[in-house]
Amino acid sequence: MDAQSQADPKFKSTFLYARISARAVREALVSQKGYEDSKLPSRQTLGEILNRLGYRLKKHKKPSH
Repeated sequence: MDAQSQADPKFKSTFLYARISARAVREALVSQKGYEDSKLPSRQTLGEILNRLGYRLKKHKKPSH
């Protein structure tokens, strides 16, 4: 996560903003670290865990139709 994070550009908080989504973090844990998909928490739960650790994750933009 640290390689994908940056400080609040306005320095108004101590949170680190991640340029990666919870889904991408989860996929990286499976593909790069060898975790079993079925043994990892859901994308939403993983996002909440990362928030508790001080990260704010990238929001996905919904495609406009």
